[in-house]
Amino acid sequence: MLVWKNATIKIRTSVLLKNIDFEIRKGEIVGITGKNGSGKTVLARALAGELPVSGDFITDGNFRKKRFVPFHSSLSLSNGQAVYRQQRWNKIDTELLPVVKNELAKCDNPELALELIKKFGLEKLTESFVINLSNGEQRKLELIKALAGEPDLLVLDNAYTGLDSASRNLLTQMLEKLIESGHTIIMTGLTAEDFPPSVNRFLVLGNGRVEKFCTRAELKSPTKKQFVFEGEIPRWQNSLFNELIAMRDVSLQYGEKKILDNISWHVNAGERWSLTGPNGSGKTSLLNLIFGDNPKAYGCDIRLFGRQKGSGESIWDIKARIGFVSPEMHQYLPQKQSVTEVICTGFQDAENSFKKPTGYQVDVARQWLKLTGYTEIAGKLFGELSTSAQRVVLFLRTLVKNPPLLILDEPFQGLDASHVRMLKNLLNLIAEQSSCSMIFVTHIPEELPECITKHLKLKDGLVVTNNQ
Repeated sequence: MLVWKNATIKIRTSVLLKNIDFEIRKGEIVGITGKNGSGKTVLARALAGELPVSGDFITDGNFRKKRFVPFHSSLSLSNGQAVYRQQRWNKIDTELLPVVKNELAKCDNPELALELIKKFGLEKLTESFVINLSNGEQRKLELIKALAGEPDLLVLDNAYTGLDSASRNLLTQMLEKLIESGHTIIMTGLTAEDFPPSVNRFLVLGNGRVEKFCTRAELKSPTKKQFVFEGEIPRWQNSLFNELIAMRDVSLQYGEKKILDNISWHVNAGERWSLTGPNGSGKTSLLNLIFGDNPKAYGCDIRLFGRQKGSGESIWDIKARIGFVSPEMHQYLPQKQSVTEVICTGFQDAENSFKKPTGYQVDVARQWLKLTGYTEIAGKLFGELSTSAQRVVLFLRTLVKNPPLLILDEPFQGLDASHVRMLKNLLNLIAEQSSCSMIFVTHIPEELPECITKHLKLKDGLVVTNNQ
């Protein structure tokens, strides 16, 4: 049995959580919940042995083999160096990039890993570089590696985040089987829907400590607080072109695997689109063709901002007109820069820019922070923020140059209901006060802002819905 009495978790001199009393017996499952910023991930990491803990009584019992599955994947080269986003297209360092099959071979039970790969529908990706997987596919891989490690204590941070409906159902079935077979599991989540139905013991965090333990029936639904923005958005850069994106019969293939199949799509100024489909349906690949990252785009019939792609423009010409955010970008942002500096990297279209921002850029960043009520974090280090605050900063980084096109790839991932409502309202406000076009990717229809009125849905690389 793992037991903590009056435990404190701190990093350096900063106390993150205190007065924590917690125990879990072998074969139990406990859910950790609370608002964004309450310390769920911190507590989960500490329970998994990744953060130091002090207290009156601390024992891990018989839990010798722990495994923590993080909310964000952490990619690195085989030599230990960090990867950068553009590296998926850089052929120089490919021998250092982790490959899916090699990651599976490292598991304690490789046979179980291969079995899980088939269940999660990733068997065709075993030869792929991990960095080339979509966000949802990376999430599945992390879960597979954890389950195939057969740990004594499995700690899952926001396990359902980034998974489509079918994968969420599959994960629920697998977790229920693990619970029935006596595995010990700790999970974090925002609402009761983020946990399997059999979870009935919850620890609720708030104000840096445990507020209460409760059952599923006693969990309160989040109160619906409407966020009202005061003032106008910073001056927006409206498009000089009516047609922002024009694709005709676009296909994408790697070896025998066809990723996209004859996609035709037009996005005009002022249009706001949803882009949906299961994990692995081609959404991320389609976005990479637009955003300028994938060199295969130059062999496709694509016009961006009135110009044929590959007619002499650089990827920086394209990026200058697009605000882009995706969950994976989180891992590339500089942890030791201030919040204002991180937001200003959006002006350079580079996640890890060390160029000093201009006075104008700092002023615009502060305008966005003020509009959203985050002025007090402007000078804090990005790496010291809670995960939810980092996600909001990442979102504001997308808006900071006020571009004519926003590409929002699961922008609300990991945010609680109040933050989602706030950012949805912000997107609606941008739509009201500008002709900004949007492409919004999500697995959760309720996340779509009211300004999204057109819909493109993919399945297996094919268009199944196009409300042109």
